[in-house]
Amino acid sequence: MEKIRLKEYAAQSVDRYRSMQAIFPEALLHQAYICKFSCNEYIVRFDEDIRCLFLLLDGRAKIYLVHENGKRALIQFLGKNDFIGELSLIEAEEHSKDVVAINDYTCLAIPLASAKKQLLEDNAFLLHLSKYLGDKLLKRTEHYTAMQDYELKNRLAKYILQIENNGYFQEKLTETAEYVGVSYRHLLYTLNKFREEGLLEKRGRQYFIVSKEALEKLSLKTNRCTNQNSHSVKQTIPSTTPRL
Repeated sequence: MEKIRLKEYAAQSVDRYRSMQAIFPEALLHQAYICKFSCNEYIVRFDEDIRCLFLLLDGRAKIYLVHENGKRALIQFLGKNDFIGELSLIEAEEHSKDVVAINDYTCLAIPLASAKKQLLEDNAFLLHLSKYLGDKLLKRTEHYTAMQDYELKNRLAKYILQIENNGYFQEKLTETAEYVGVSYRHLLYTLNKFREEGLLEKRGRQYFIVSKEALEKLSLKTNRCTNQNSHSVKQTIPSTTPRL
């Protein structure tokens, strides 16, 4: 992990900093800093206390729930403007989850103790957070609904596009099968079909995306389900009530 002073980042990204000001009080931003993580680097570990509230600025990450027997279950993806640690902020979660960077990942980090003191009495922030949590719940619900309503090829295409890094799909197939809700054997059969149809190419233990356009067409059905079944919060940082 690389730490950068927020002042230095703000000088190079003026518009982005103004967007942060729309969410967080200036006094709190003075305590914040920028964190940069590399691909597959842990942002948060389930067996460690969360010390910061994170806001994703660039990159993608994945959240794993770790069971008592040590097995992990992939439960959600994170993208631009997503939070990490928001449930710890409002003390709704005692145990953290594993959060791992999919690609190079940049986020704003605010010490959690300071965030609790200021943000839990900040109505503008609480409104923004409430809308965000509602949208997050809808997305997770829609994922499980899509597993019942759409074929594996549609769900798998969407998953590959979410998890790919530099054109490669290299996730553990056991975890992939669990996330898309099928047997390992059924997953292998569908991946082989993708190869036969020229969508993917096997390179060692990885799959290279040959036709991203074809995968996008397959994933559109599940995306339409998401758009039709929810009035999602627009995931843009300035969506909260402006500060006066």
